[in-house]
Amino acid sequence: MGASGVGVFDDDTSCDLIDEAIETDAKSFIQRSLDHKNADYLEYTECQEVIVSATILDSMINGTTHEYDEGEFAEWISHQDPSTVLSHKRDIVAGLQVVLSDRSELKELWSENEKDYPDWVANISKLIAGLRS
Repeated sequence: MGASGVGVFDDDTSCDLIDEAIETDAKSFIQRSLDHKNADYLEYTECQEVIVSATILDSMINGTTHEYDEGEFAEWISHQDPSTVLSHKRDIVAGLQVVLSDRSELKELWSENEKDYPDWVANISKLIAGLRS
């Protein structure tokens, strides 16, 4: 796991994924992760896809800023149409719940870090709360 902290973009994979998203549109990127809510088990990268999709969605519909919001990401977000992804909130929240469950490789990895695990869970829970509002 290439993480330097508990934030969404403190992980190398999530940074790579946001770069991929910027090369397309938010709707296309978010749709990639919609089926993850039904998975029996989410691998590390699939978990990150859900988290990055949730972060994009949160930025678009709630105007939430995230630690990666500088420069290119913020500019890209400002050109996305929130109405194209609004209907995906429930599915992304369901995917985040899988990320926090025992069906998640990422949860397994974070739970091994007793010190930072509660903060990681709090960050994902904050995303869930923001998307439920």
